[in-house]
Amino acid sequence: MSRAPLTHDMARLLDVGRPTGPSTDEALTIFGRLRRTSHEARALEELAQRHAASPLPETLAVAAASALIDRGEPVAAISLLDHASSAIALMLRAELESQRGQPSAALALVERVLLRDIEHPGAREQHRRLRETLGLGPALEIGAARHPEPASTWIAREPDTPYLLHREIARGGAAVVYEAEDRDLGRRIALKMVHDPVRQRDQLLHEARVASALAGPGVVRVFDIDPEHGWIALEWARGGALRDRLRERDVAMVLPIEGWALPLCRTLARIHASQWLHLDIKPANVLFSKKDAPLLADFGIARRLGEAHVAGSVGYVSPERLAGAPSDPRDDIYGFGRLIEDVVQSVDLSDLSDIVARWRPLIAACVAPRETRVASARDLERAMLSG
Repeated sequence: MSRAPLTHDMARLLDVGRPTGPSTDEALTIFGRLRRTSHEARALEELAQRHAASPLPETLAVAAASALIDRGEPVAAISLLDHASSAIALMLRAELESQRGQPSAALALVERVLLRDIEHPGAREQHRRLRETLGLGPALEIGAARHPEPASTWIAREPDTPYLLHREIARGGAAVVYEAEDRDLGRRIALKMVHDPVRQRDQLLHEARVASALAGPGVVRVFDIDPEHGWIALEWARGGALRDRLRERDVAMVLPIEGWALPLCRTLARIHASQWLHLDIKPANVLFSKKDAPLLADFGIARRLGEAHVAGSVGYVSPERLAGAPSDPRDDIYGFGRLIEDVVQSVDLSDLSDIVARWRPLIAACVAPRETRVASARDLERAMLSG
């Protein structure tokens, strides 16, 4: 039996996002009218089909997902939120994942919300509850990781090193990084000092040994280390970290995305080919020696393929790692996808919708459930080249 023709409102609604279509606000008004009629089910079905072919504006997708939840169709609602990235959408997805018995997937989504807004209503409570469900213990201190103190231009103390310290450039929960100079060679370096040399000695040695074993294009070079005093001397990246470029809305450095993302992907593929996993892919750990030459840094929690995982950075850890699965290349793929998502969201791309449209499918492929996620960095590289 042929389907009934679309009503004028429904036909107009499905044109949203197209040159002659309605604005998002008008589309929401039309959808609101349809919800109060017998055409609601048909409108939701048509919107789902349209979304599968071309993503709906996020606010409309969230409204349609909410309607599906009200109708008792949570699976269909989740599919409408697959490209959504706002805090409201992520919290809605998290609740749906939790209801269908996927607490690790829900936790990963809530951590993305907290990474952006520590005060988002209900997020911290849900984060605490999900961690308890997964047996992960107390919630992590997210606010400090998201909003570190600004880099200093002075040195609080002179560490016991052979280097001349110029300024503090980064500080985290485990270490502080200085811009420094080798007095003998006159070479600029990055000096990383851990906060607790005794307790962190083995991790510092691990970081240096893995980075040295993987030495080559795209991996930050290790020049020297003193595990007893708790410091490691690293290659200086004059372009700073991707995190800093995003904070400063440095469009010139981060666009085109493929200029640095493709070399970074190739570095990741080389690391995986050596049977190692980085396990902490995030903007703070991607440095720039120059625009198209990213360096992957901080191998402190890197592990061999299949080894037990360790804690990673909030917002970049895959649901499978949160659930306790052994380390897998797809854990790094997940972090890579979240990193690209940060770039798309943090840089004002309002006049660059073609860039957003290009990268959204790749992000979705990187953060998809493990069984459908891009399986390796080589596969990711091929996807980037074909895109």
